[in-house]
Amino acid sequence: MYLSTVTSGAALGLFVITIILERRYIIETLRYAFRKSSEFEKREPMSYHSSWMLIVLSYLGLMVFLMYTSLSPWLSFVIPLVGVITWIVLTQVWARIGFIIESCYDFTPAIIRLLAWPTQYYPEVTATDYVLVPALSIEWIGHTAGGSVEGGGGWGASFFTSLSSYKIANQFGIHPRNALKIVAISMVIATFITCFNQIAIPGIFGLTKLGYTLCTLNFDTCGNFWDRPLAAPLSEGFTHLMAGFIFMVVMRYLYTRFMWMPDPLLAIVTWSWEMSLHGLWFACLTAFIIKSIILKMGGSKLYEEWVVPFIGGFILGYTLEVLIAVAINFTLFPPIA
Repeated sequence: MYLSTVTSGAALGLFVITIILERRYIIETLRYAFRKSSEFEKREPMSYHSSWMLIVLSYLGLMVFLMYTSLSPWLSFVIPLVGVITWIVLTQVWARIGFIIESCYDFTPAIIRLLAWPTQYYPEVTATDYVLVPALSIEWIGHTAGGSVEGGGGWGASFFTSLSSYKIANQFGIHPRNALKIVAISMVIATFITCFNQIAIPGIFGLTKLGYTLCTLNFDTCGNFWDRPLAAPLSEGFTHLMAGFIFMVVMRYLYTRFMWMPDPLLAIVTWSWEMSLHGLWFACLTAFIIKSIILKMGGSKLYEEWVVPFIGGFILGYTLEVLIAVAINFTLFPPIA
């Protein structure tokens, strides 16, 4: 089965067509980055000059760090690039349908292998690249946004958090620059708490007493790299990779031109193994039926003003209920040492 390879090509195609469709905006931001502050930037979180400088310096700093850990210069460039591609794609999927797939099982390793080792399959370990890159692919880049069964470690949560914060700020009339300040402070605090939770607390009390394994990362990841998205050199699936790429680029372009065209972005989730294994198709079908009935009965006004806030409150209430239930369970029935 080459379905995962086709999905990988579609994901790469979504990133490429997104850059193409947004090229005017990207060029405009580059132009304004070398000019004085203008009216165009007043509604932005920061100036375009600062934004581009932050992107470039962060990327270069990350490359230097990876090279310091003995990765080759090319892989030190590829790893951050694939991370950006992965989470720009998944952020669009998440914003469109409300959930994502674990890209560490298809297009994250596919893009890395395409750029670094298109003809290799389980090569002999002769450099640090062959040891670290598979682990970085699954745990650092491609896993869920820091909350998978194995403990996560992925860096996508910051993408989701930022977008959600700007959306909420826009709805309440809060300036994006104030939202950026809050997001930055929150991330610093969250980083400290996460490190304390995953490193300090288990080291003091022990994982057996705590009853969780959030800091246990599996670095035996070769199978989830060299066998993904196909158990062969990636060059053997190049035709299927290009089929998914061309499909997404063409269909996404047509989708932006004709309103009646279905959104091809959903194919990334539809073609994934999680759709059938986890039964996501049933949840999607149910949500589609309910949403269609609501739109037919009350229109978009009812949906936007009542249904969306109701669902948001329901999710928040469910989260608090789980938090309280877990705290009570941990207190009444502590793990056996």
